Amino acid sequence: MAIALGTTASISQPSYAQSTTFFCGTSKGRPATIARTSRGDVPMIRWRSNFFHPEYSSQQRCEQVSARFQAFYNQGTLKYIRTGTVKGYPVLCIANSQGGDCETNGLIVTLRPGTDPQLVMERLLNLRARAAGKPIELSGSQLVFYADGEVYVDIEQLLDVAPVE
Repeated sequence: MAIALGTTASISQPSYAQSTTFFCGTSKGRPATIARTSRGDVPMIRWRSNFFHPEYSSQQRCEQVSARFQAFYNQGTLKYIRTGTVKGYPVLCIANSQGGDCETNGLIVTLRPGTDPQLVMERLLNLRARAAGKPIELSGSQLVFYADGEVYVDIEQLLDVAPVE
């Protein structure tokens, strides 16, 4: 009688992990950071202007930020997008936990000084439209929540409820 023994490695990734890739494409005629999921393409950010670094076109920002999303995803660190401040600038960054700090090297995008990052988060991610007609609840187990004055968006839930194109 032969017994086969083996080990199985398990990597903890979100449910959207099966086939998600992030890339710079086009949505509604604009460059857009898009998540390609098993459900379809989910526009994450539509790039409208060169508001912070005029030397970068919307297309260049799209490519850079899309590459960051993919790198964070590949590293398994893309859990939450949050608002914050880095080196005195308002930013959108990633956090590994609800209420967590911006991760070291977790910058998604830097905003203009004086910009309200919470408003930018709502507009860029089009959160109200993404709720698919459902109210956005502000508790720790929902799509959007607040902790210590910062807004957090659960990426897994966002990709699960966001309309696809």
